[in-house]
Amino acid sequence: MVIHSHRGLRLEVTSRPMSGPLVPGGRGFAGLYVALLVAAAALLVALLVVPTLLTAGSAFGSPRLHLGYLAQVFADGDSRRAFLNTIGWLVVALGLVLVGFWIALLSRRLGRWSVAFVNVLMLPFGLSALASGAAFRIIFDPAPERGTATALLTYLFGGSPVWLGPWWVWWVLVSAFAWTWLGFVVSLFRAGLEAIPPELIRRARLQGPTGRLDGVWRLQWRMLRPVTAVVVLTLLVAAARIFDLVLIVVPVPMQDEVDVVSVRWWRLTTSATEQGEPAAIALVLLAVVAAAALGARKGMRIPHGVPQPPPPWWRRQLLAGWRRRVPWLSAIVGIAVSLLWAFPLFVLLATAIRAPGDAGMLGWWQPARHLLSLASLAEVWNAGLPGALLGTLGVATGSALLVVSVAVVPAHALAAGVVRGRALTVVLAVLSVLAVLPVQMYVGPLRQAFTAVGLSGSRLPLVLMHAAAGLPFAILLLRAALSAGNEGRYADALGGLTGYRTGATRVWRTTGPALVAVAVVEFVLVWDDFIVSFLVSGPGASPLTLVLWGEARQFATSTGPVAAAAVVSAAVPSILLLLTWRRWVVPGLTGGVLR
Repeated sequence: MVIHSHRGLRLEVTSRPMSGPLVPGGRGFAGLYVALLVAAAALLVALLVVPTLLTAGSAFGSPRLHLGYLAQVFADGDSRRAFLNTIGWLVVALGLVLVGFWIALLSRRLGRWSVAFVNVLMLPFGLSALASGAAFRIIFDPAPERGTATALLTYLFGGSPVWLGPWWVWWVLVSAFAWTWLGFVVSLFRAGLEAIPPELIRRARLQGPTGRLDGVWRLQWRMLRPVTAVVVLTLLVAAARIFDLVLIVVPVPMQDEVDVVSVRWWRLTTSATEQGEPAAIALVLLAVVAAAALGARKGMRIPHGVPQPPPPWWRRQLLAGWRRRVPWLSAIVGIAVSLLWAFPLFVLLATAIRAPGDAGMLGWWQPARHLLSLASLAEVWNAGLPGALLGTLGVATGSALLVVSVAVVPAHALAAGVVRGRALTVVLAVLSVLAVLPVQMYVGPLRQAFTAVGLSGSRLPLVLMHAAAGLPFAILLLRAALSAGNEGRYADALGGLTGYRTGATRVWRTTGPALVAVAVVEFVLVWDDFIVSFLVSGPGASPLTLVLWGEARQFATSTGPVAAAAVVSAAVPSILLLLTWRRWVVPGLTGGVLR
């Protein structure tokens, strides 16, 4: 396009969309830009890095360094078992990623039913681990008059395993964990699969040297590596923080067998006279989780063109035959899984509307004195549920807003190339480690600091700690969203080359779904949090999960109130997810990293 000015100046302007890397803008809002960068760095350093260094110093016996505490950890049989169990949970998390990818592939063959199927899988994501654990403890109660699975197997076969006994308790725990997180994994992979250009799929089917189905699977897996990185980081954090699920599901006599590092650390912290051994346990946990996160991140960067050996002929024939049968198999499995996935929610609801005495003695399917009762809800309501709902709402909202507002500028700086080369690699690696940082590495020093300044028992420490813990992941996600596609035309939005309103509009167009995704996921994770509230919060903060935990201390006599509290605690995040998940959150978590 040619433009002539009134002074005879001739200008040629391109009409195609601008593309290329993001570049910093002008000076209009440079002060605000720098201030937000400093705020993000200060939040990470003060609330994550410094407490982590202090904990590491305690593990090495600071100020006189020695390895005595670390040696003590590895010499203690209970601690070794806790570490092996935690590594097992990390393996479960990675296995869940593979299962979720496979289910996402199969769900696409359900046609118009696939959306309903994925939404059913997504329902448990709004529940806390305490609520999920409560549902599965009700289902797998060893008493046939109360436990659904026990009653069914006893009716069919005359007996049932002791679900909460040796070995079988692992099945209950892993099932509860998978029930909570599998829908999240499937939803992200489904969105990623739908974003792959169809022409690439057609080309893989026509030119794939290793068989039609196998070649397509490999292409899809390679294209979804960035999405897989998001999923892996999220599930590693969830697996490393396993704490409340063990406490609510496992009976006290069995907890030593399934002990994890989080629970072991908590017991040592509350019973040990010095904090060297708990700090050493936290440091070793950090090493394990960081190695897993960095290994997964490196695996995501493997070049797409790496040659793969062809599968043997028998495997190609097996896959080809399976592909001809898979539409009917997928439909049957999809309907069965949907019904099975919704069943624990039904059990919680059916138990919540029973009187406390009936819920503790009889299963939900058995006739009771009161067909419908709100006594369980009234009991938990009088135990402090309204204040807990408001308190948790304030903490979750404040943390989500703080994370979103602080993470945008450092994400923009990283996407704009302010940090490049090896320095960028180091920064991204540090952020990846901080994203999976175990809470045990920073909660002790921060608890002491907040107590020293008189903030113990208030909600402000919870907001700050949750915001700091969620900030690294938010920066990584928003950086990917800003770097993806041809969005260099929005590069000046925060730099001041345009007006404030125009700049904000351009940022929203660039990263709107990612911002919503970060806010919603942060809100849900804080809403469902137990371990930070349990370790830091006092009675004044009264988070929702603490009320649920207080009811669950005597599970056999409080089954009805526990189920009622779990149903109420799931209401707000479930509604939020139903309103925003498919439209904003899934595209926000996947759109920025698909390129």
